[in-house]
Order: sequence, then C-alpha cells, then structure tokens
Amino acid sequence: MVNYIADLRAFLRWSEESNHGDRSPLILDIQDIQRYRSFLQDTKHHAPATINRRLQTLRKFYGFAMTEGWSRANPAERVSLLSENASHRSRHLDEQDVSRLLEAVRQGRPRWAVRDWAIIQVFLGAGLKLSELTALCVSDVQSDASQPTLHVAGDLDRPSRTVPLNADVCDALQTYLSARQADPGVEHLFVNRDGRPLSTRSVQRLLRYYARAAELDGLTTQALRYVYARNIFERSGDLKEVTELLGHRHVATTIRYLRPSSPQGNNNVDNLTES
Repeated sequence: MVNYIADLRAFLRWSEESNHGDRSPLILDIQDIQRYRSFLQDTKHHAPATINRRLQTLRKFYGFAMTEGWSRANPAERVSLLSENASHRSRHLDEQDVSRLLEAVRQGRPRWAVRDWAIIQVFLGAGLKLSELTALCVSDVQSDASQPTLHVAGDLDRPSRTVPLNADVCDALQTYLSARQADPGVEHLFVNRDGRPLSTRSVQRLLRYYARAAELDGLTTQALRYVYARNIFERSGDLKEVTELLGHRHVATTIRYLRPSSPQGNNNVDNLTES
C-alpha cells in the first residue's frame, strides 16, 4: 500500500510538471503513459522491475477511476511492461554489442547518419547523461587544443566538468559540425530537421531505432554511459578519475556503475571498495 501511494504521487508529480499543470491525469492517453515509461527508463534510470511496478500502479489507478466514472478508459492497460532483460542489457553491453550498434548507425538513416553517428560517439566516448547531451552547445566543443575536450554544464546534483575527447569522438563531431544546419540563434549542438534543439524524446527514439536494428532490445542511453565508465576504469585503474569524468559526487556511486562490468565478472571491478 505504501509503494502504491508513493508510485501514484510520483506519477502525479510528473504529470503536473511535464504538462505545466494544464492537464488532469484523468484525461491522459496511451502516448502520455508511454512518455512516462520513457521518463522512468531514460531520465530516472529506474530498473525494469521498478518501472513495471509503477505501470501496474497506474493500471490499478485508472481501473478504479473507470469504476467510479472519473475516466472512460485505462490508458496504462495498453502500455507494455518492460522485459526484465533490459536491466541485464544496460549493465552488460559488451564489445560485440557496441560493434553491432555502430554498424546499425552506419547502415541506418542516410539523412541523419552524420548527426546520429556523432550522438552515439559522444555517448560512448564522453559518458554523458541524456539530459547533458541535449543541453550541449556548439561552444562546449573545444577541438582546437592539443587535447580536445567537451564542457558539460553542471546542475544541483553535479558540478560542471571537462571531459577529454578521443579521436573517434572528435572526428564525428567535426564532421557533424560541418554539416549542421540550425536556425539563426540556436546554439544547441544537436538539432532536429527544423534546425531547432534536439529533444530528449528524439534521442530516445533514435536510439530505440538503432537498437532494434542491432537486435539490442532494452538498450538505453544509460547503457552507453556504463560502457564509457568501464572503458575509462580498465584503461586507467583510477577510480577517482572515473568519478570526476562521470560527474559523480561520491566514489560509492561510481563503484555501483562499475560492478559488475560483465556477466562473467571482472576481477578489478569485483574487488572494488571505497577507500
């Protein structure tokens, strides 16, 4: 009962914030519930079991609302639950999985190939969160120095940080910037077909598109952040460096990212302790 009330309150909060308080949750449709599921998965990074529990709460809520005559339909009933292997996928993306994803982008949508390639490379090579990627501005890319970097703005939860970029990310960004077509005054790095800033929902959709093509159902942007974290740790063995590059405030958070690093385990990661 406690979980039911907490889950319902969280949904009502999301509904009010995402709709600016203009719409009652009783008139939301299936697309709104799908947006909420994506929010829980790609922005809040909840586990599939948690997301499924919240969707079940909504099914019960709307079912009750229908019996009371408050609502004419149960929009949550038609929103599918997540497969439990989504959690496994996000934690255990291996080199072959990454190769398949990159190949899917190469063979994907010609019109967006340069932009989408840059987006995936930034996720893999800079470890950004979804909201951080869509907030990037052109001025955040510093490619003139001997060590190219990306400036990532901070927020209440994490300070701003500077992330060094490897050659793959630099090449992808330079190619994209040479082809970028934005409306006058738009400073955001990644833009849509109208030249406006690319939304988080659009990034989620493009990743789902390529994940399906690569047979990586359940893949999220968070999975690519895990890949980045593991690669940095395996290269340097420096837990503090990984913490700083991810923008974490506490080493304990980074340790949770790094354990386990693969289904078979990794001795360096499995033996991590906070010092």
